[in-house]
Amino acid sequence: MKKFTIFVFLFISTVFIAHSQVTKVNDQLRYKSDNRLFYVWNEEKDGYDLKDTEFENSIIDVREIGSKSNGYIVISLNDDGKVRLYHGSIISYNIDENGLTTWVLRSKNARGKLVLDPDKKTMTYSFESNEKRYVKIFIFKLSVEDEEVENN
Repeated sequence: MKKFTIFVFLFISTVFIAHSQVTKVNDQLRYKSDNRLFYVWNEEKDGYDLKDTEFENSIIDVREIGSKSNGYIVISLNDDGKVRLYHGSIISYNIDENGLTTWVLRSKNARGKLVLDPDKKTMTYSFESNEKRYVKIFIFKLSVEDEEVENN
């Protein structure tokens, strides 16, 4: 009877461990863009002004580790041969009823929001907030569907 009880305990433990590893998230998604718009909040107009339209490459990596609300995001922009980098840790994740995926990220001294709209094939990065709203916004037109990047 003891051997049977130990066998059942080990079997159930193995099933729980296997299930927890299957449901564990460890994904890296890469989004590519060759077109982006840059908007800045205008207090006088009480609206956003289009400041720049770029037809250069951008790469957005979303790495979810352990859960969808844990990991990091890296956004790499190419501007006239110079690379700018925005990054932060994921602190929140949400999908709304319209299918918009939202990640809220925080870096050492900043906070931002990244929104994926799969229907429009756009990704919006809002950052540098004041008391009421985000002041700067990038809208990336996605050129390639998301791809999973191998986790090494």
